[in-house]
Amino acid sequence: MSWITPITDRTAADVANRTARGFLNVADINRIENNVAWLTNELRRFNIFVDTSSVINWDQSRLPTIADLQRIRNNISNLPVRAFIIRPDLSFNLQNITDARFQHLDFVTVNQLEMNLYLLRRMTDRMPIIYRQASFISGQSLFLPQRRV
Repeated sequence: MSWITPITDRTAADVANRTARGFLNVADINRIENNVAWLTNELRRFNIFVDTSSVINWDQSRLPTIADLQRIRNNISNLPVRAFIIRPDLSFNLQNITDARFQHLDFVTVNQLEMNLYLLRRMTDRMPIIYRQASFISGQSLFLPQRRV
């Protein structure tokens, strides 16, 4: 699986003009679910384990239920929470999506969901640099200062 660039610029005009971006479709849901699974795997590389479940084979014969949408939202919410527990120095700047807002799913809320995925991707891109700065390889010629008494 590979990262799929999120769509974060849907507008009211897309809805009014009934463009493809004006509807939440199978491709959108598959992209969101795929990116959640991708992020989960990336975090595992850094020993950050998050329980998520993704369905990445949506098709037009199966419509998502409210429970599916809640699961997607919870997955996106759980990714940064677990990462923050392990690495409190990481900043996320994620957009908060309230329950009330999520109950009336609109283009703004979907933009926020996908923007949060994008921000989490940026965080995982920075993690190798953060980890490299905080560690050294055993046996390398680095000596830690010793306190003399």
